[in-house]
Amino acid sequence: MPVLSFCVFAPKALTKGRLVLDGSRFPAPAGFRLASAEEVRGGEGAPVRVVHPDPGLRLVFVPERPMPRDWYQCELQFPPEGLVDVVAQFSFANDRVLWLRLPLFARNHFLAHFRLEGALERLTLIVTGSGRLTEPTLSRFERVGLRGQLAAAARRGVDIFRRDGLGVLTSGLNYLWRLTRPGSIAISRGSAAKGGEAPYDTWMRIFDEAPERDRARHEKRLALLSHRPLISILAEASSAEPWVLDRLAQSVTGQIYPEWDLAIAAPADLHDQIESALTARGVNAGKLRMIKAAANSAESLNVLLAASHGEYVLPFGQRSLLRSHALLDLALTAERLPSSELIYTDEDRIDAAGERGDWRFKPAWSPNLLEALDYLGQLTLMRRETVSALGGWRSSAASPRHDLVLRLAGKVEPRAIVHLAKLLVHGSTESDSPVTEQTKIKRVVPTPAPRVSLIIPTRDNADVLETCVRSIRSRTHYENYEILIIDNGSVEEKTKRLFAGVSSDPAIRVLSMPGPFNFSKLNNAAVRAATGEILGLVNNDIEVTRGDWLTEMAALAARSETGCVGAKLLYPDGRIQHAGVVIGLGGVAGHGHRFARADDPGYLDRLRTVQNVSAVTAACLLIRRQVFDQVGGFDESLTVAFNDVDFCLRVRAAGYRNLWTPFAELIHHESVSRGRDLTPAKARRFADEYAAMQRRWGVELLRDPYYSPHLTYDREDFSLRLR
Repeated sequence: MPVLSFCVFAPKALTKGRLVLDGSRFPAPAGFRLASAEEVRGGEGAPVRVVHPDPGLRLVFVPERPMPRDWYQCELQFPPEGLVDVVAQFSFANDRVLWLRLPLFARNHFLAHFRLEGALERLTLIVTGSGRLTEPTLSRFERVGLRGQLAAAARRGVDIFRRDGLGVLTSGLNYLWRLTRPGSIAISRGSAAKGGEAPYDTWMRIFDEAPERDRARHEKRLALLSHRPLISILAEASSAEPWVLDRLAQSVTGQIYPEWDLAIAAPADLHDQIESALTARGVNAGKLRMIKAAANSAESLNVLLAASHGEYVLPFGQRSLLRSHALLDLALTAERLPSSELIYTDEDRIDAAGERGDWRFKPAWSPNLLEALDYLGQLTLMRRETVSALGGWRSSAASPRHDLVLRLAGKVEPRAIVHLAKLLVHGSTESDSPVTEQTKIKRVVPTPAPRVSLIIPTRDNADVLETCVRSIRSRTHYENYEILIIDNGSVEEKTKRLFAGVSSDPAIRVLSMPGPFNFSKLNNAAVRAATGEILGLVNNDIEVTRGDWLTEMAALAARSETGCVGAKLLYPDGRIQHAGVVIGLGGVAGHGHRFARADDPGYLDRLRTVQNVSAVTAACLLIRRQVFDQVGGFDESLTVAFNDVDFCLRVRAAGYRNLWTPFAELIHHESVSRGRDLTPAKARRFADEYAAMQRRWGVELLRDPYYSPHLTYDREDFSLRLR
């Protein structure tokens, strides 16, 4: 197939003050024609996350001739101003689909390698960002064959060796396994990192806005706002230190968005000095108001709130530094989601020399995480009337800011709390660390305690099952439970003797369910035989180590808003096996923080507290029977892989919160009872179940709300996205 490059400059239009993207001028890659183009605006679903508040494009291309099964390469390049993100959907004649976030190897420059199986019917591109979305300077889709793919793989091997050393051997084995896997697959080219470049430097170069360099681009975005609300910045100043005033002045004078005012609470004897210093640094005196500081921070903020006139208020730390596009992106988000009551953002820290680090890329709205710690951070834009109606900040609270957002969250709809996944503020390295104190919240089990049915499918492996059952019976403090052992065709005499022995225990029943192994079918049948109000799915290779595990999980599962509850599972060597499932890792799902130490605090201290997650493993999962029945149980067409992920996503889609708790800790002797999927038949089954998840959940597999889009989907360690 010939390669054809395009260079176009598509016009934009304004309709009633907002941007209308003319996708019809987007160049079709060689061998394709543009079938349709439409504007898209995100922010749908819950919890609400906005990565770019600008309108995007959905472009559908169809091949002009049949495309044979082979390896292909897709390359897109856009001008460097602003940021561009591209998601691709490949749709095939056999009703299969493949979703892929196109990897980058330079800013706004995308390159992806993939193998297509079956007849490609259409290619859909979802193009979003703050950049020039309709003006790619390069758009091509070419057939490279296996030789071209192997050459790309060799280049990636060099990248991995530079990064991981001998870890390239593990990556190589994984690569070979993926090559032999049936179905259409995508293979990354490698990292965009340059030699010797620190990971955060790579991330900033490729994925961070550059508002000073691209100011003209952001001013065009400003011109598209149909409503420009006044944002009142509420700051406290306990001294007139020059560097503190330098940061405060720089924060406001550089703003691209002009509709703001600044109210500062400071000791009365410092008012003239602070006001004079700020105006000398370029702050418009007409936008500045000095207020006498009160006895404490909460009271000072309330005085500032009473004196403010903005539609929104923005409490601001005195050592922080706002980026010049911060208020613009907040205003664009507020216009895109006019019902929003609170918008919070990502952040990092910057030292006196201008060096940045300690990035904090946050999850979308996570109410259970917020119960334990104020993860929202330094920048929270709130509607002034709502804060006033709540009485502002309470000085009696241990953390007035945390207390306020908790009370606000209890009064507004969850969709009114928005995570703007842009890095808009720098904290100071001299500042105190954000509040991350973890206290275990005492869980209250309803009275009487609900009955829990623990369901354990098994086939032989008597020693493994005996360890599981005896650890439950000897160590579990929670009393009202039963154990259902689901025998899926055991034949060994040792297993039969074990069944005979445990059957004398009135808390244990053994149910015979022979036939081919189908995890979903076995559990669905067991639920029908269970008597509990709460269902507990437990692998036969789980070992209980702490007596309070079931009390913790049952107390969480009993809450009306809760869906699935997962546990902290450790390998026998003490490393973490499961701490919640991240949707999108490896294409469908993976275990976040896998292989971390048992005492590792985790990214943003998330291994220390109960947190919201999209999914948890069914190796140890609790859920109320009512919720299980409401979503129809497990999908029995997913016999082995992804059935728990699909189940959890359906529970989440029904409006429930899935949770993971570190306070229920067990050992998981993973894969003792079932081998890896290495045979051709197992590989084909895995490919079919992978395809089913791609078809059913689509783009949702690329945007886990509880995982940041700025983190990698290639590894499970919450490291930075580098391609």
